[in-house]
Amino acid sequence: MLLVWDLEHKARFLRVVFTPQSKSWLARGAFILIAYSGLSGLFWLASVFGFSAGAAALLWPTVLMGLFAAMYTAFLFGQCEGRDLWQTPLLPVHLIVQAFLCGAAVLALLPSAAGGSAQVLAVAKEALGFSLGLHLLSVAAEFMMPHSTDNSAYAARLITHGPFRNWFWGGAVVGGGLLPCSLLWFAPFDFHNAGVAGVLALIGLLIFEWCFVMAGQSVPNS
Repeated sequence: MLLVWDLEHKARFLRVVFTPQSKSWLARGAFILIAYSGLSGLFWLASVFGFSAGAAALLWPTVLMGLFAAMYTAFLFGQCEGRDLWQTPLLPVHLIVQAFLCGAAVLALLPSAAGGSAQVLAVAKEALGFSLGLHLLSVAAEFMMPHSTDNSAYAARLITHGPFRNWFWGGAVVGGGLLPCSLLWFAPFDFHNAGVAGVLALIGLLIFEWCFVMAGQSVPNS
């Protein structure tokens, strides 16, 4: 729904579905998202209505399609010629890490009425800390290592030293990375600290994605 809403001509989404270009990751991504939406919806219904056998059968296909839904954008970006920052081979893995980070952050925010408990919170803490660490390592690998082209190096410099630097260092790295890690590992372990860490991680990830997308297309094509 969000992708269709973003289109200027909404009806063109039907063209992607009914007359897809098989080599386009835009079309492939549409089918991945449709499949993931359908599977996760069926899994939710089976869980709500107590069909445990159906939910168990749907669990791993839903997880697998969720991984594809998380990382297909990397291959879509890979087809954007002239945007070298987006061509990094680390991007599919980084997007999967970000998906785990988002899931762990939301898990840390679950109230007891929605399934939250001390056991769930303990799992969320470990998962959030681990995924945050992997996310920060991926960011360091993407922006601290030498880049293969001048185009990607210029885009990376826009993020680390250019107009996006304050958002990147202050919001994505410190506020959305190091600070929530500190809350998870050095502050008292309770629902409030885990929840704050989850919110900060989600905000930091949003800032990072904004910087990554905007800087990648800010490099002049000529």
